[in-house]
Amino acid sequence: MLPVISIVGKTGSGKTQLIERLIPEFKRRGYRVATVKHSPGGMEVDKPGKDSWRFAEAGSDGVAVSSPDKLACIKTVDHDSSIEEILHLIGSDFDLVLLEGFKKGRAAKIEVHRKELGEDFVCPVKLLSAIVTDGPLDVDVPQFPFSDTQAIADFVEKNFVFQTESDTSLFINGKQVFIKPFVKDIIAKVNLVLVSTLKGVEKVRNLDISIRNKL
Repeated sequence: MLPVISIVGKTGSGKTQLIERLIPEFKRRGYRVATVKHSPGGMEVDKPGKDSWRFAEAGSDGVAVSSPDKLACIKTVDHDSSIEEILHLIGSDFDLVLLEGFKKGRAAKIEVHRKELGEDFVCPVKLLSAIVTDGPLDVDVPQFPFSDTQAIADFVEKNFVFQTESDTSLFINGKQVFIKPFVKDIIAKVNLVLVSTLKGVEKVRNLDISIRNKL
């Protein structure tokens, strides 16, 4: 699984601003960064009247918009997608994924905390990897000031980017199926050996295989 960090915190704490500062810092270090925002209250990302909006209004379950420099996809879902499902959708061609929200997800969490919004946290302290705060807190968790973007990026890089090992994920009908480590190892080795024999294939950084079973 890609290195994934959830930036959590109360409304108005500065989650978006922190991510906005971390993105160029990681880009400066040579990383490809993806970002995902959780909107539990729903969202509307397309503009009424545009062709893509008209397709969705007509009942299309998936709408993609492609241009020479961007690709956007809107997909109808029947549940609040898990982090794993979202990562499967956006692809694996990234070095780091920054999430805004997803406080109930399984990704490592950094909470943005402002004392003016209250002393409590949105996540149990024991689940936090670090805290970005406007003042010292009496908790046994690494703490960083809002202004020290480089130190926060250093922490993420050392503890998550550098520590992430190779992994294999299996999705069936769009949902992740959890498999045992030795099965993952077999799947990865067999497929990597097979594709490495194909003409024109260079060193494989990631491999995605999709099989559609026509019953």
